[in-house]
Amino acid sequence: MLSSAPDANEKALIADVRTAREKNAAPPAPTVDLSGQLSLKELAALTAQAKLFVGVDSAPMHMAAAMGTPVVAIFGPSGDLEWGPWGGVGKNSNRVVASNTHPCRPCGMAGCNDSKVSACLTTLPVAQVLAACEDLL
Repeated sequence: MLSSAPDANEKALIADVRTAREKNAAPPAPTVDLSGQLSLKELAALTAQAKLFVGVDSAPMHMAAAMGTPVVAIFGPSGDLEWGPWGGVGKNSNRVVASNTHPCRPCGMAGCNDSKVSACLTTLPVAQVLAACEDLL
C-alpha cells in the first residue's frame, strides 16, 4: 500500500514506485495507491493495521511508531538521534536507515546547498532499506 500527500511531485514519485514494484514483483502483484486520498486520522488507522511502515522522517513515520507499527525510517539531513521513531530503535522495534558516508549529515538543511535535493538520501542504497525491512518482517 502506498500513500503520500496530494502534492503533484509526491504523487509522481508514488507512480514511479508503483510501476517499478509491479514490474519487479514475482509474481506480479497489484499495488493499492492511496496517494493524496487520506486524512491524517485515516492514515493513522491504516498504519495501525500495517505489518510495516517505510518512510522518511515525517509526521506519518511518527504516527506509525505511535500506533505500534514497526518502522523503517529513512533519514537524510535531519538528525535521527533527535527525531527518530518513538519507541526507539533495536531488536523487534524500529530501524533507522541513514548514510554513514556523508560526514555533513545531519546538516538540517533543505537539501545540499538548500537545493531541495540531499545527496545523503539520493545515494542511499535501496538494498540497505530492503535489508532493514526484511529484518523487521
